[in-house]
Amino acid sequence: MLFRNRILAILAVAAAATAFGAIDTASAQKKKLTYDQAYARCKAAMDKAGTPGVGIAANTRYIQGSACMKKYGYRL
Repeated sequence: MLFRNRILAILAVAAAATAFGAIDTASAQKKKLTYDQAYARCKAAMDKAGTPGVGIAANTRYIQGSACMKKYGYRL
């Protein structure tokens, strides 16, 4: 009997965590940045990290920039 109660408790906790995760995801989607805001944040992050943007190393900056923009829901 104790084992059955434990399983039910675990399932209840998992269901609550899933519900709160879905609510958090939905609220995060409402706060979408504009393209210009996302670009400015990504550019500032790459500048702060010192990602090179000229010569042979320019590909690195392009890839990191596109990954950052994808995080905010945009494609290059």
